[in-house]
Amino acid sequence: MFRPSLTSFSCEAVGGEPEMADEAGLMFTLASSGFGIHDDILDRSSQKHLRMTIMGIHGVDSALLVGDLLIVKAWAIVHELIRKTCNPTKVADIVEAYGNLSVEICEAEFMESLCKKKLETSLEYYRNVLWKAMAEIEACTRVGAIIGDGKKSEVNALAEFGRRIGFMSRLADDIEDCLNLKGDFLHRIKYESVPLPVLYAAKASKENYLQIKAILGKPEIDPLDAKTLLKFCFETEAFEYVRKIAEENKVRAARKLLLLRPTSAKAMLSALNAVSYQRIADLCV
Repeated sequence: MFRPSLTSFSCEAVGGEPEMADEAGLMFTLASSGFGIHDDILDRSSQKHLRMTIMGIHGVDSALLVGDLLIVKAWAIVHELIRKTCNPTKVADIVEAYGNLSVEICEAEFMESLCKKKLETSLEYYRNVLWKAMAEIEACTRVGAIIGDGKKSEVNALAEFGRRIGFMSRLADDIEDCLNLKGDFLHRIKYESVPLPVLYAAKASKENYLQIKAILGKPEIDPLDAKTLLKFCFETEAFEYVRKIAEENKVRAARKLLLLRPTSAKAMLSALNAVSYQRIADLCV
């Protein structure tokens, strides 16, 4: 419910009726599911978070078609938004926001594919990958504000707010993967990009780099290897590094909300910002 909630609260926060954003919330939910299935194909994830994926149950071909179908269904909802909206400028802004998120997510996927098992990736480059991947969360808050007839300053403020809490969500995912809280760490190391904490730990010293690179280069990575990687993260305070990035984003996101008048919807957005950061803070304890 994260995406439709953000869209609804953003609409209400600028004075719109939250029900007006229902179709947009559904659109983002369908799109996100479609992109997620495609992501599973790229990452060879037959199982995720201890549950079988669509690809794991039905195979690559079916998963690809289901992902395509969900993304097309999301585009079809744009037609429903157009039918209900008489303002051509608003329609154009909604279509542009959805188109931009689609392009940016594809760019992020391509950039991330270049990071697989590569410690040479710079921290700045990888942070940019995580930032671009959250284009969909920015689109949720942007479109919600557009539907609610928000001022340009309000739309832009909520757009950046959405991007920043989405970014914190991705940072938390990287920490959870390193801690193997959902059982995905070994698969992540073998087939996906190197999580930010591990990347940071590798850059702390030449010795760390060589030892971590040796682990990543093994044909099979076992639980003992995962434990060693986690040890490097703790020794280099990599999780604290990620927490500080999240804290800065929480502060900047909160500043964007200052442009909005006090409402219950604004209070809910503020609470979501706090919860997004607290998730990371709790993981780093």
